[in-house]
Amino acid sequence: MTHSTRNQELRRGPRAIDQISKWLGRLVALIGLVFLLAPALAIVVMSFADDRRISFPPREWGFGRYVEVFTSGKWGAPTALSIEIGLWAGALALIVALPLVFALKRSTLRGRGALEGSAIAPLVIPVAAYAVGLYGVFAQLGLLGEKFGVILAHTVYSLPLVVIVLSTALEQITPDLELAAMTMGASRIKAWGTITLRLLMPSVLAGFLMGFITSFDEAVLITFLGGVGLITLPKYIFDSVQYAVDPAITAIATLLMVTTTALMLLATTLRKGKK
Repeated sequence: MTHSTRNQELRRGPRAIDQISKWLGRLVALIGLVFLLAPALAIVVMSFADDRRISFPPREWGFGRYVEVFTSGKWGAPTALSIEIGLWAGALALIVALPLVFALKRSTLRGRGALEGSAIAPLVIPVAAYAVGLYGVFAQLGLLGEKFGVILAHTVYSLPLVVIVLSTALEQITPDLELAAMTMGASRIKAWGTITLRLLMPSVLAGFLMGFITSFDEAVLITFLGGVGLITLPKYIFDSVQYAVDPAITAIATLLMVTTTALMLLATTLRKGKK
């Protein structure tokens, strides 16, 4: 065996290992993707069934469950309440996050790291623990079962994602544009408002959408804080599954997935359109 032949054989070993690792990685990724998407796809398929009970695969096909969602009147009030709370939570989170991000990224404020950590803390705290803590506070303040209390809780819960979206976008806007405006006589506030905020506007809309989606899909906080009078759509779905399985849940779940995905894609498009 010549020296060159021996080198070629030695090279084939690592190449074979690399190929095996690559295919194993793809296989694991494919299994994970199927594991994540299979339940959602099963719900979509079952939403087009006309069976009296939820079953897979469906025996009869039709749009009866979608017709029931839009005509029964049971889903309208919870959906309207979820939209209302989500709009308030998204707007309030944006109002808090916008000046906060400017203070973190465009000032020499002391303790900025601690302030930023506090802003994103609800993202790492388990929502159940967060809900239990808020329950004790709201009980003392008389906010249990009050819409304002739920909006306040959802605002704090949505704030981290809004801060992350705006902070990431603001880091990509060079401060030189503001300095150029200030050298021409504009104040810092005017430079922020006329230049930076205008460039940041797509991300502002994306942050609002992220806050709205976070609030709209939330089911734990409303269970602890909403009492018996406030029932959002996620809570209504949870109660329906827990006490009596309504086949129309498959249709409303499909509509929720489609709506949430569309809003997420819109938020992503707004952020990419800024660049």
